[in-house]
Amino acid sequence: MTKRIVLIDDDNTTNYLNKFTIERSNVVNEVITFASPLEALDYLNSRSEDEKGSLILLDINMPVMSGWELLKHYGTQNGNKAVDKVVMLTSSIDPRDQELANENSLVTDIRPKPLSLRTINDLVKTLLK
Repeated sequence: MTKRIVLIDDDNTTNYLNKFTIERSNVVNEVITFASPLEALDYLNSRSEDEKGSLILLDINMPVMSGWELLKHYGTQNGNKAVDKVVMLTSSIDPRDQELANENSLVTDIRPKPLSLRTINDLVKTLLK
């Protein structure tokens, strides 16, 4: 099975740093990045069966569509959503984000940005078995 991370963040610098950290960890086979939540949603809803079962790392605060809005659309359009693991990424200290993560059945975890090697290793070990 291919271990894949889908990284969705509107900030290209953050995407670059997170992708670099993920690739340095050597724990996944593929990292796919999106700066546009709309493009990410199109990808998530049009994947083949063998592309499902990914770890989705999703930024909360993005223009056009927030991470929460993306999840709402993804949850209503994707019949196989249960095979993916979603982790919300945030630089916010707003306690409401943690509450929303706890209330959303699609969200597995919420983690601070930027990602560390330890965080990546823990998430992959726990969520991409």
